[in-house]
Amino acid sequence: MRNLAWIAVLVPVAVGLLSGHLPDPRRDAGPAKTSGGAETADGWNRISIPADARGHFLVEAEVNGTPVTFLVDSGASSVVLSPEDARRIGLTPDRLRFTERYRTANGTVRAAPVELREIRIGQLAQRYVPASVNEAPIGISLLGMSFLGRLESWAVEGGRLALYW
Repeated sequence: MRNLAWIAVLVPVAVGLLSGHLPDPRRDAGPAKTSGGAETADGWNRISIPADARGHFLVEAEVNGTPVTFLVDSGASSVVLSPEDARRIGLTPDRLRFTERYRTANGTVRAAPVELREIRIGQLAQRYVPASVNEAPIGISLLGMSFLGRLESWAVEGGRLALYW
């Protein structure tokens, strides 16, 4: 039930993202860090990520070994990479097929399905994660349900997002 409540909160974030009204990681407090930063590991199977000044959860992950900043978005069915982040991890537009269509507040957008070898946040790692590369520029990549749904659970507790695996 708590997860459904957060979907209602995070869907507007996704709408803001696609409309250009989204948290700007260069302007806001910044993402949780995978080492030495605000992210904390509370044991072998829990990571806690603080909300930024706007109440959004930003996290610095490694995708196939390359740092990528994500906005955690339970309203996104998939992990969605910005074209810029996709290029940085070696997924160039000429090698992608934009066959997926997503309906958003700004209309239909095209995306290319991909599989990411690994997404790592601190000691949490998931391998072979289904994802999409957005064809149009977006301000930040989204950590959606193709990642979150594989966790044991996740919850917002006292202004922090806890990921359990």
